[in-house]
Order: sequence, then structure tokens, then C-alpha cells
Amino acid sequence: MSALRDRVADLVSRATDGAVGTPELLGSADVPLAALGVSSLALLRLADSLEEEFGILVDLADRTLYTADLDGLTARVRELGGTP
Repeated sequence: MSALRDRVADLVSRATDGAVGTPELLGSADVPLAALGVSSLALLRLADSLEEEFGILVDLADRTLYTADLDGLTARVRELGGTP
């Protein structure tokens, strides 16, 4: 799961235009993304990036996107069929 987790962290960082860095995400894996400062606009960008990167469909009504920490989001991406 490490490669997938690293890639998801990178996509989160890109979605925030680097405001939340990959090292910060990897070091705060149990903190909800919103608590780290990931905005609602960044979450929309992240959903698009996850769909493009992994060929999955991210339902914007799925609360995981809004409430999960990095590990929870990575697990959800895996459940949806995403692989690194």
C-alpha cells in the first residue's frame, strides 16, 4: 500500500497547489484532510485527479473524500479499484 499511499499523498498536495505538502501528509496520515487545510475546491480537484490517475469513479457524495485521513482515502481508492 506504500506506493499507492505515496501517490495519493502527491495528488492531494498537487490539488492544494502545494499548500499541504506531501511530507506533511505522509507524517500526518491519521489527521483528516480538512484538518490539514485541504479546502473544498482542492477536494474537487483531487477527485478529478484520482479519477484520471487511477481510472476510478469518485462519487462526490461519498463522505470519505471529505472526512478521511490519508490512510482512509488511500484505502477507499484501493476499494474502488485504483492501483499504482
